[in-house]
Amino acid sequence: MRNLIISAVGDESLHHEWIAGDTQFDLALIYYGNSVTVSKSYEKDAKWLIQSKGMKYHLIDFFLNQFPNIIADYDFVWLPDNDVSISTKSINQLFSIAKEQQLELCQPAMTGYLSHPITKPAPRLLLRYTNFIEVLAPLMSTKSLSKLKESFTLNYSGWGYDYLWPYLLGNPRNTIAIIDAITMHHTKPVGNDYSRFPTHPKKELKALLKQYGGKIKEKQVVYGLKSF
Repeated sequence: MRNLIISAVGDESLHHEWIAGDTQFDLALIYYGNSVTVSKSYEKDAKWLIQSKGMKYHLIDFFLNQFPNIIADYDFVWLPDNDVSISTKSINQLFSIAKEQQLELCQPAMTGYLSHPITKPAPRLLLRYTNFIEVLAPLMSTKSLSKLKESFTLNYSGWGYDYLWPYLLGNPRNTIAIIDAITMHHTKPVGNDYSRFPTHPKKELKALLKQYGGKIKEKQVVYGLKSF
């Protein structure tokens, strides 16, 4: 298999849905909970399971540092939140479309609790080329991941990476896309209580983009459409 999913998961992870069918991908889980029972259960689901505490992209960075050569075995890596509901068949198709369309960075369209209307599925389209892929569930070619993983610990919350990543890839207009043919369902509301954060995520976003001297705009653009 040349596809990999890496997900930071808690006690109510939906990854069981992802692997309910005939998988064409491997699964790595980073368990941030405290239950020995849950941890042992998750070991049966994944090719790799490690335990650690922290924010999503810090945990993924930790995993990649634990297995520094892992991405050499894959063509694409998907990094979904653990509250994403999606079938095995849809995930297999997601990887297949990413490969067929030679995408560097992409995501499925999304229903449920949305933060960004641009991620809502557009009817009768295969995909939309954009300058924005949400941090909630990005799929990257391993070539892109090699370039982007250095950004995973630039701030605490991960806010702003959605705008930063296309910039770091050179702002291509035909290899970054929201795949409308595949839909994932976000099952939990986006949090409003950020009191546990050392800095409010909105401030982190502004500070991150400011580091690039105004070259990155907080603006979501659709460059083109592709039908079936």
